[in-house]
Amino acid sequence: MTYIFGFVLLLGILIFIHELGHFLLAKAVGVRVETFSIGMGTKIIKFKHGETEYALSLIPLGGYVKLTGQDPREEVPKEMEHRSFRHKSLLQRTAVVLAGPLFNAALTVILFVVLYSSGAPSQAPVLNRVLEGSISYQQGLRSGDWVESLDVNGQNIRVLEQSDLGKAITANVGQELTLNIKRESSWTKDAENMQFKISPITGMARDPNLGVFKEQGILPGVEEQGRAPLVQVAANSWAANRQIPDGFWIESIETQIGSFTQSFNVRTFSELQNLWSYIAEQAPNATEGQIILRGQSTQISEGEESAETQQPVTESYTMAWTRADDKMPSSISDAGFSSSELVVIQVMDGTPAAKLGLAKGDEIRQLNGANIQSFQSFKSRLQELASAGNSIEISWLRGGESMSASVQPEKVSTTDPVTETEKQQFQIGAAFLALPAPPMTYKLKADSFGHAIQLGWDKSVDLTVSMAQSFYYLATGKISHKTLGGPILIGKIAGDSVKQGWEAFVRMMAFISLNLFILNLLPIPVLDGGHLLLFAVEAVRRKPLSLRIVEYWTTAGFLVLMGLIAVVFFNDLSRLGLFNYFKS
Repeated sequence: MTYIFGFVLLLGILIFIHELGHFLLAKAVGVRVETFSIGMGTKIIKFKHGETEYALSLIPLGGYVKLTGQDPREEVPKEMEHRSFRHKSLLQRTAVVLAGPLFNAALTVILFVVLYSSGAPSQAPVLNRVLEGSISYQQGLRSGDWVESLDVNGQNIRVLEQSDLGKAITANVGQELTLNIKRESSWTKDAENMQFKISPITGMARDPNLGVFKEQGILPGVEEQGRAPLVQVAANSWAANRQIPDGFWIESIETQIGSFTQSFNVRTFSELQNLWSYIAEQAPNATEGQIILRGQSTQISEGEESAETQQPVTESYTMAWTRADDKMPSSISDAGFSSSELVVIQVMDGTPAAKLGLAKGDEIRQLNGANIQSFQSFKSRLQELASAGNSIEISWLRGGESMSASVQPEKVSTTDPVTETEKQQFQIGAAFLALPAPPMTYKLKADSFGHAIQLGWDKSVDLTVSMAQSFYYLATGKISHKTLGGPILIGKIAGDSVKQGWEAFVRMMAFISLNLFILNLLPIPVLDGGHLLLFAVEAVRRKPLSLRIVEYWTTAGFLVLMGLIAVVFFNDLSRLGLFNYFKS
């Protein structure tokens, strides 16, 4: 019921606003409006006020405003020509058609203004991961640093969201930046304000809005995703003796050590390391106590080089001690926990990894003599070396012993989890527990109403540019048509957002309203953009196209639209797993 309510409310508002734009502009230029309908097909509710019939129709997948003289085949009585759509000037007709999409765009801006006025959930402008030993690390930057602003060429650029940080870095590649950092402890809330100088470089990274990998500005050694608080447990260690499983994602820690009783949420592995040390410092002489870990287990997906979390099921493990010589170790590594990111958890038979001699428990250390510190850098470096045809020597650690051997990765076809495109990439056939941490979010509240308007406008413009680019990437195959969704997906998204609260619902409405703005401007017959294209041709020719050409144009547009609807419905049903029943 929540999904139906969310779907009807979302589309109902968006359709009403779109058709209201056409309606008001038609009235403004003197065009007679015969029908104003929300929905298509059979009219469920209808009433007439003045010269216009208002209706609520059965199929909630659109709406329409019927204008006198809009259909070129319609005969308009001479006494009504001054109220006829087609007898209005080209500029007036263009305004009426353009008003619907523009009202959707205006709604998007208004919704974002509302969100920023009350506090919009946003991705914080933090450095999600700074690799040890990298240039950024040597300059003093650390994982979790919050970038409040940056100075370049005497100009101070305020940074409010992760997207702001990305744009500023890309715009200043090669320039020396001064990053104004706030370094805050997630649990003590103690904060330091610091400054560091760094010069961005050009690199490949995933676009946060589009999901495609493209060349953009990056800080050397800073990765766009944090490292998940996933742990492996050393045999016979303090943690292993307390039955903590391998591949456990720690989401929170609760302490019960004397008077020190508190709960802490954990987002990244670096937070986990720092939190463990902090807890140990609070009760250094405690001879008894317990720590409760809550989180979820992970599992390998067959044939993948990284693991996936299964259906989330929260699990709890209690680590207790009753003697001083068995108390909580001072560091997470002393407790027997280690990063699971570069530790092999499975080797597939017959793969280069199996021929190489890799085994479960081996920890990757180097590629061709260069240290590897993250799964992301391991994958990207492997692709780079294999694509160049170089011999690749992998070094790993096994039980304290360093080992190495040469390998030739195999090229396999994989599906990008974000863009759903097929791509060729090199793999060695080993699986790792390598999952990204969720992004850090916070509520971004505007300083004033004027600031909220500026933020709402900027967000709408940024998303419009990204959505327009997405059509280009769809056309060129960089984003798969499988990512397109229809009514079923919209209904699911609407229902999920209703469950999350009004802010999530309003944000989703803003996104879909902006989608409607762009989609309706596409030069496809039947859509508003198709009509605008005909008007452009008319402006060049200085007379309308013949009725026959317009009919061909409309028929072609109808077929294209039906094809698009078929694709999105197929994608929706595929997501539901309907077609799995037909697979052997």
